[in-house]
Amino acid sequence: MAKKENQTIMSETIVLRNLKLSDNKGITDYIIYTILTLVCFATFYPFWYTFVISISSIEGYHADMYHIIPNSFDLSSYLYAIKHPDFLNSLFITVSVTVLGTLLSMFFSTMGAYVLSKKQLIGGGLLFRLIIFTMFFNGGVIPYYILVSKLGMMNTIFAYFVPVSINTFHLIILKNGFLSNPVSLEESAKIDGCNEITILYRIIIPISKPIIATISLFYAVFYWNDFFQPLLFSSGQKTYPLSMFLRSLLGNISSYSFQAMGNEMLVPEMIKAAFIIISIIPILAVYPFIQTYFVKGVMIGSIKE
Repeated sequence: MAKKENQTIMSETIVLRNLKLSDNKGITDYIIYTILTLVCFATFYPFWYTFVISISSIEGYHADMYHIIPNSFDLSSYLYAIKHPDFLNSLFITVSVTVLGTLLSMFFSTMGAYVLSKKQLIGGGLLFRLIIFTMFFNGGVIPYYILVSKLGMMNTIFAYFVPVSINTFHLIILKNGFLSNPVSLEESAKIDGCNEITILYRIIIPISKPIIATISLFYAVFYWNDFFQPLLFSSGQKTYPLSMFLRSLLGNISSYSFQAMGNEMLVPEMIKAAFIIISIIPILAVYPFIQTYFVKGVMIGSIKE
C-alpha cells in the first residue's frame, strides 16, 4: 500500500510540474509575441505613415497628425512627382545602374566563387585570404577617387557600379553555396566531355538558383539605394540617381515651400512622401518573386553526400 501511495504521489508531482512548466511556457510565449508585435508595428508604421501622407489631401494632412487611418484620398502628390523632369531622369539612371550593376556583379561573383570552390586550385587558400583581406583594409577614398577619375568614368553611370562590382561578403556566400553541391555531378559531366564553363552554366548555376537569386537581390538593393558612389563621382543633377535626387530633395525642402498643382496646394511633406513611396515600389514588387528562394536557401549546405 505504501508503495502504491508513493507512486501516486510521484505521478501527481510530475503532473503538477508539467502543468507549471506549461503555464510558464504560455506566459513566455505571450511575452515574446507581444514584443514581436511591437517590433513589427514599429517597423511598419513609418512606411504606413509615409504612404498615408502621400495619398492625403491638404485638408486631410492637417486634420490628423498621426496619420494612422487615411481620412482623404488625393493623388496630386504623385502627379507632381511623375511630372517632375529631374525625378524621371534620376529614376531611369537608377534602373539602368541596378540592372547593369546586378548583371555585372553576378557575372564576376559567380565565376570567382566557382573558381574558389575548387579544392584542387593551386594557391587557392592564399588567394582566398587576400580576398578576405580587402574586407578589413582598403586604399582609402582619395586613391579610390583618383583611380576612377583616371579611368575616365567621372560623371558617368559606370562609376556607380564598375568599381564596386564584386562584394567580398557575397562572393564568400556564393563560394560556400557552390561547395555544398554534390561533387559527383561535376565528375559525371567531365566524363561526358563537359569543360568547366559548361559545367558552371549548365549544371552549377541551375542547381544553385536559391543562393544566386538571393545574392542577386542583395546586389540589386545595394545599387538601388547606394548614394556614396554618386556622391563621389557625380557633379550635376543630370547624372544623379534616385538616391541622390531624394537626398537633394529632402535636404532642401525649404525651397519647395508650397507647390501649386492646378488649383491644389501641396505641402512639402506630401511631396516628399510621394517621392519616397515611388522609389521603394520597384524593390517591393521584386521581393515576392525572390521570397521562395529565400526559403529554399535555408537548406543550403545542410545536406551532404
